[in-house]
Amino acid sequence: MIFRCILLAIRVILALTFLYAGLIKAGASQQFAIGLMPFTFLPDNWIDPLAWTLPWVEVAAGILLLLPWTKKMGASLIIVLCIIFIVALSWALREDIIIACSCFGEEDEVPSALKMQLVIVRDIVMALAAGLIVWKG
Repeated sequence: MIFRCILLAIRVILALTFLYAGLIKAGASQQFAIGLMPFTFLPDNWIDPLAWTLPWVEVAAGILLLLPWTKKMGASLIIVLCIIFIVALSWALREDIIIACSCFGEEDEVPSALKMQLVIVRDIVMALAAGLIVWKG
């Protein structure tokens, strides 16, 4: 019983996190597109479509995770998104490109390598939490 309550709490927290992040970015897709520009492995003509699409994929993942009959699909999508974020930020760190992740809209603070590493850790934790939902949900 307690484990089911913990899983439900994890589901709700993850879902709300992705809903919020997606909606914030969807409302500022042009700013988000500018935030994607340092990722030079992306072709220029992918930036705008990605900046428009990615936030809505995050929103969809959050909604799918909230619904009991699609929770595993939502959790799986969150795992994929987190892996993409981890790879992109790890690539930027390796290339000495220090950026603000813009995960929750505009960042007020100056970006740093430490902040990027903390975001990677956060994404790993979220992916593991989503994996728990897929496995035991």
